[in-house]
Amino acid sequence: MDKNALVEEGTKLVRLLDDSKLKPRAAMWVYNSETENWKLWIVPASKVQDKHEFYLTLSDIISAHRDELPSFDISSVEFKSDTHPAVKGLGQMLHIEGLGSAHFSNNRFNGFLLPDGIVLRMAV
Repeated sequence: MDKNALVEEGTKLVRLLDDSKLKPRAAMWVYNSETENWKLWIVPASKVQDKHEFYLTLSDIISAHRDELPSFDISSVEFKSDTHPAVKGLGQMLHIEGLGSAHFSNNRFNGFLLPDGIVLRMAV
């Protein structure tokens, strides 16, 4: 998928999530070379710990905004904890409070290899 399209679609979703209880502290696209697809990793607000609640709320938001997110699917998003090694490493190296676009390639964070990624927000 085109990286500019990823940034645009991800930014739209994060803005919608900002108006919900999920309000992401971190959002980044991560490429999985084994499955050859992109996933939007979301670290939700610290009060959201239950994955079921996260995916239920996310599904409702995507469904309610289908016209704004026509190609977005819930399977494109992955719940991540702020304790994940890559999130912790990126959080120590990079800080984006609002929304931005920081690209990285072939980096290892706390022993976790991320072959390709785009950070939209990193405020953990």
